[in-house]
Amino acid sequence: MEKGTAKGRSIGPCVQNSDGWVLSGPAAQRLFDKSGIGIPLPKNELLLQPCEVLFCNRHRHLEMAEKWLSEQLVESAELLHETAALEAMRVPGEQVVLANNVTKISPKTIVSDGSWALRWSRSSNLKTGLAAAEVIWVRDFEPIQWNSLYSWAAEVTALGRIAEVLIVDEEMGVTTYRVNPAEPAGAMPEIELDELLESEPSLVGGRWDGAFMPRDIELPEQIGTPLPEGKWLDEDEVRILEDAADENGSISLLRDILVRKLLPRSGFKFGTRWRLYELSIGEEHAPWLLQPEWLAPHDWAQACLAARLANGVHKIWLCGFQINDKWCYLALQRPPSEGRWSGFRH
Repeated sequence: MEKGTAKGRSIGPCVQNSDGWVLSGPAAQRLFDKSGIGIPLPKNELLLQPCEVLFCNRHRHLEMAEKWLSEQLVESAELLHETAALEAMRVPGEQVVLANNVTKISPKTIVSDGSWALRWSRSSNLKTGLAAAEVIWVRDFEPIQWNSLYSWAAEVTALGRIAEVLIVDEEMGVTTYRVNPAEPAGAMPEIELDELLESEPSLVGGRWDGAFMPRDIELPEQIGTPLPEGKWLDEDEVRILEDAADENGSISLLRDILVRKLLPRSGFKFGTRWRLYELSIGEEHAPWLLQPEWLAPHDWAQACLAARLANGVHKIWLCGFQINDKWCYLALQRPPSEGRWSGFRH
């Protein structure tokens, strides 16, 4: 747990310059050496950003000028929320360096485009150790751009770091999730999709919302829901047998699932389009729940609910979408308990 300066020994206040807020005096060097806060300047000074100033006021006995907070909130209405995200990691003892500070303190350190901060574990040396994670923070109502989130997570993961998202709600509560590119793959027998077309004439029913295949027509285990009389095929499975045009992308996505040797089944009970098995049903539980982008949550509040439900049934929630005509999958997961940075005020 981070500790502040001795009670009653106030420091500051800071003086504003064109780049932020400057703290002078012996405490400036101590703040950076012990906590990695701010950017060291000549003459024993430290450059702080507004969220760092507010954090230090709360936890380091840094004095603030009169009306400082109200004036800063005019400049940045989300300062309190940003500080809540910073507190959520720093109060438990993690070392957090804002992305803009990293590039000035350590120019050789690569920071992914879009990252807000880098996090070092509390047991790591900030100067010699490697960052454990890159972090973004968002409000719970903010819309999600799945393609952009995937690109950021892919870059962070390629650097050997965890991609963390801190979601801040209206009560300044913080919830942590991890995002990472996923490559779901199964071990089912390979399907020759072209051979499925030969079974199409045997389908029975209107076909617009599914169709029935009599049991004397053999289909791969991955296709259709088994019944005593045969198999029921949903709309997308019927379209694959019909070699229909892919109007909304769902047929192409199902084809990709089958090519990955996965066994798809309805994810209705879990609020998703599919649940995905690696092996035959009965041999194991489905490790993944998959939601296509057009059905996926539009904001972080909805995404949290979806991922929390998946975590509660020991599954990984995936969003599927296309980038340059290739299907990509992004996993949204709750971290282990020791990595859940939450607002300490709640």
